Amino acid sequence: MYNSLFFKTDTTVLAKAAPTTFTSSIPSTSKRAFGKKRPRDIKACIPFYDFIAKQLENETGIEKVPKTSFSLISAYAYAEYSVVTIEARGYWGLTMYCRYFDRDWKELESPVESVVFPAYAIHCCRHPEAAYMSITGTMDGAVDSLVPVLDRTVDDPQYNLSLCLAPMYGDESKWLLLAELIEHYKLQGVQHFYLYIKDIDAYSRKLIDDYVKTGEAEAVYFREERDRPGKEWQLVGVTDCVQRSRHHSRYVIFCDLDERLLTFNNKTLPQQAMTDDPDIASVQFKTRWILRTHKPPSQYEGDETLHNHLPTLVFHNTSAIAPFGHTGKCVVDTRRVLIMSVHYPLLLFPGYEEAFAEEENAYIRITELDCIVLRHYRGQYGDSWAKRWIHQVERFGNFTMTDYPEHLMAPLYENIKQRLTQVYRKS
Repeated sequence: MYNSLFFKTDTTVLAKAAPTTFTSSIPSTSKRAFGKKRPRDIKACIPFYDFIAKQLENETGIEKVPKTSFSLISAYAYAEYSVVTIEARGYWGLTMYCRYFDRDWKELESPVESVVFPAYAIHCCRHPEAAYMSITGTMDGAVDSLVPVLDRTVDDPQYNLSLCLAPMYGDESKWLLLAELIEHYKLQGVQHFYLYIKDIDAYSRKLIDDYVKTGEAEAVYFREERDRPGKEWQLVGVTDCVQRSRHHSRYVIFCDLDERLLTFNNKTLPQQAMTDDPDIASVQFKTRWILRTHKPPSQYEGDETLHNHLPTLVFHNTSAIAPFGHTGKCVVDTRRVLIMSVHYPLLLFPGYEEAFAEEENAYIRITELDCIVLRHYRGQYGDSWAKRWIHQVERFGNFTMTDYPEHLMAPLYENIKQRLTQVYRKS
């Protein structure tokens, strides 16, 4: 039995999952035995269980917030264990039970006792016959939803470098920033995009569907319920993408919709940002802000729209470069990260460390930079960022007028135009 210091029991009845999760009326049938004796708790199967227990004792990553309704995102099977990710907030450290189902939705024997850690994930023992999984608050609690198990058992990544996009939320149109983000990062060597969506307008949804159709992206839609401020969904997406990308992409960039990581001297991100150092889990980069002074347009009307609104073309008022640790972003090897925060890893697996991009003295003129910098096209409207943070940013140095690199602007513009024309202006 687990020490109560690590595992808290919650007897609250879990609410039915949102429609974004695979749902079904689960048939009431007897549980089918797998054969050999199955573990009853994760202590028997998680290779790093002692490390998890220690972090629970230290309250690493704890969220002391009110509970929301309980719903699932996905499940991932690794060689020795599985992980189920959840949308629910306020369950950190609570005891939960991993439930396993075959391809016919029949429950397999032996629920496994576990705990919510980190805040939006539950580590489980792997069941080799499980095609679907669920999570309940008691061993024999009602199962209202299942999620398919994605196979991550083999560490043979399909992609070398991918991008985890923080959940898109709010009512503002997303399509222009999204097209610019994807086409920019494709020029930088990114091969695949994990898109997370909390709120989306129908017009922007068409663009997402097109990128998914071509295989360049996969989209994860969160439930429509607005049970917390939109920005507080960010860690939900980050937590899931750590699992989704693990063994699927060798390296991953974690960034927001308005952030553009850039290399210089015609080098791509794979050439300059990633490392084969066996001890490095992430490489962090500094940030500079480019101020966006008006909202993106609601619809695409050809060249006129791009000439007037494309952030990399239109906005130039640029901050000095922030010091390391101030809202930077990372390229990450998710095999080596247990908890990822918005800006940097919060908890690495033992034996790994973070690295920081070099060439600090080159941050004088962006056109002479022989390294990498994050250009953050930050809007000056709609929230309190300008009032809360602009004065702190000004302390890093004077604002200057900078341009997106000339050798990239022409292909970026043409690629965006081609994609938007394909999606929105078909005859």
